[in-house]
Amino acid sequence: MKYCSLLSGRSAVYFWPAVALFAIGLPFLAAQVRDVLVNPNFTGTIYIVKENSTGTFAHFRFEPGAHTKWHFHEMGQVILCEEGVCRTQLKGGPVIELHTGETTYVPPGVPHWQGAAPKEGGTQFNVQRGTTNWLGDVTEAEYNTAPGSKK
Repeated sequence: MKYCSLLSGRSAVYFWPAVALFAIGLPFLAAQVRDVLVNPNFTGTIYIVKENSTGTFAHFRFEPGAHTKWHFHEMGQVILCEEGVCRTQLKGGPVIELHTGETTYVPPGVPHWQGAAPKEGGTQFNVQRGTTNWLGDVTEAEYNTAPGSKK
């Protein structure tokens, strides 16, 4: 197949390959344009993520010593300690103590528990994606492990 050259010399741009690339890329570009956020409160180019953007939230007040069972979230979870002292632990990791305003992230499919500190309650605002799968009880030894330590 012979290409039609729009320019001559070394900087030649070939017409048909350019048309083919444009035709292939046009649907992608159009999809991106539809997902651009236009809002006077934002600057720059911002795309609205629509795929896999479902999630739920939970807002709990854990009294001192209260906590969940081991569980995991199919697509992860963000835990925000809104008030007080909260605790969480990823299976095999250290106990993490969160204070007012602190957050942590639990990756998809990672077993963990969360709740309040043994002697101080805490309020959590959590955002998770996908299903929650419940596992076994957190033992007293696991729950009472000092923050920063593994058990």
